[in-house]
Amino acid sequence: MKRKLLTALMTITQALLLVLLAAPAQAADNGVISGAVYHDANANAQPEPGEANIANATVYVQRVGDATPITMITDADGYFIVDNLPYGAYQVWAEDAQRRMSPVQVIELDEVTGASSIELPIVYDLSDDIELTEIKSLFLPMVNR
Repeated sequence: MKRKLLTALMTITQALLLVLLAAPAQAADNGVISGAVYHDANANAQPEPGEANIANATVYVQRVGDATPITMITDADGYFIVDNLPYGAYQVWAEDAQRRMSPVQVIELDEVTGASSIELPIVYDLSDDIELTEIKSLFLPMVNR
């Protein structure tokens, strides 16, 4: 009886080991992309004093080859963090409430660069707010002194 029980336990153990060893190794989902979205007043793509971060901006993080990006909203201070990302290349961009977009940045996450911090500048172009009018005549009153 003991021999049959020992044989059954060994058979179960062997089967369990075969299943565990045959399963493909799962990649660690531990990549992190974090950063800030800010108004780039002078369009130099460098955050500087006086260029405020943008709260409630939408940040898009899309793995290269995926059809749909991950979306998130920046916090009240204009910062965001996306974690548990599988290693690979990602396109990251942001959009403010007026639908102005930052340039797309490509980030590579792997065992060495498992975390990346980026700044996403949104340039506010004043030329959209200016309306030019052609002046055909101008009346200037004469002033005598």
